[in-house]
Amino acid sequence: MKKLFILLMILAAICFIGVWIYQTQRLKKNAQAPIGKGQVVMNWGLIILFVIGLVGAFVAPGDKTSAPAEHHPANEHATKVSKAQSSSESTAAASSSSQAASSSSASSSSSSASSSSSSQLQVDFPTDVSLNKTGDATVSFKAPANTQFEIKDSNNNVVTTLNGNAQGADQTYNFKKPGKYHVTAHNGDQTIDKDLTVRGIGQ
Repeated sequence: MKKLFILLMILAAICFIGVWIYQTQRLKKNAQAPIGKGQVVMNWGLIILFVIGLVGAFVAPGDKTSAPAEHHPANEHATKVSKAQSSSESTAAASSSSQAASSSSASSSSSSASSSSSSQLQVDFPTDVSLNKTGDATVSFKAPANTQFEIKDSNNNVVTTLNGNAQGADQTYNFKKPGKYHVTAHNGDQTIDKDLTVRGIGQ
């Protein structure tokens, strides 16, 4: 049962990544393309399936394949003798294994810390858009959960601040003036800066 939940989680994650890449490329080609209800339903459906698989993988009991050992009174004495002979060897092996495990753990911790420190906040949004016929340019910002966006104009004045959410849903802002904008994303100790150009109607 646990394997089924893990499989469900993996399939949902793969499908969501594929859909997200498709939608991102579509927005880059046509920033004014409307987001259909079907896309929203599909995105949330895949997220829900992923969460169900993740929760099920932790909650579902693992498959038990080991059978209870049978008791053989006739062989009990021979088993005790064999255990006594191998006890010294197993003690030495356990000591060596413990030292190797400690060394491996220290190396792994060091590697993990290095990898974590070098990671960078990943955000995605179109950096060159144009106002539509009604004088609007809606930009969708994709980022991990609890990511906050601060948008400033060319005079370094704060235009708006988009507060992140725990679900990691896309955040949008409707630009109405052409010009150069500076976008700063914050998530915990991580920060990334990007420039955004909003062009006039028909440009």
